[in-house]
Amino acid sequence: MSFWNFFKTNKNKNLEPEDISISNESSLDLIFAKNFTDSGGRFIYLDHQNSTKEIFEKIILENNWKIDNVCSLDSSISKNLDIRLIRNIDNEKVKALVTGCEFLLSNSGRILICNKQIKNNRIDNLPPVVIILARMDQFVSDLSEGMSKLKNKYKTNYPSNITTIVVKNKLNEDSFLAYGNSAKDIYLILSDD
Repeated sequence: MSFWNFFKTNKNKNLEPEDISISNESSLDLIFAKNFTDSGGRFIYLDHQNSTKEIFEKIILENNWKIDNVCSLDSSISKNLDIRLIRNIDNEKVKALVTGCEFLLSNSGRILICNKQIKNNRIDNLPPVVIILARMDQFVSDLSEGMSKLKNKYKTNYPSNITTIVVKNKLNEDSFLAYGNSAKDIYLILSDD
């Protein structure tokens, strides 16, 4: 048995039944949800009984925040959720940012964003918690597909500050590899619209 075959054989033996059923599933939303929640993200799907505002208020209560502790860089989000609109994130009081996203990357559980969502702010300058508002039509298989769709979406005014936001994994926080990582605690509120 060759060196690489040894690892392939052991890897396949260690798969749990749950892993096999998800990997055989072709649904991008299920693959994303598994990867995102396995990393520590909080995935909330809106059904017909809940609204974004109701879920948002529950998140505020869960974290014992005041409404002033949550803000947005997007005027429509700010208006819809009755939160403070800011231009730059430089306030110590800001505990969470509410924003949209471009695409949800199924293979990694990451979220593709750009200057349309975070303006000129860097990921490490964002507050510790980010609440992402997304729709079902934003799932893509990987970063390559996301970048292709981004290019098609913004044909004339291509965005800047394109990056992915990663869920902060509390289990790996003390790891050497996590040093300098700008991962965030993320709530993802997903709707059908």
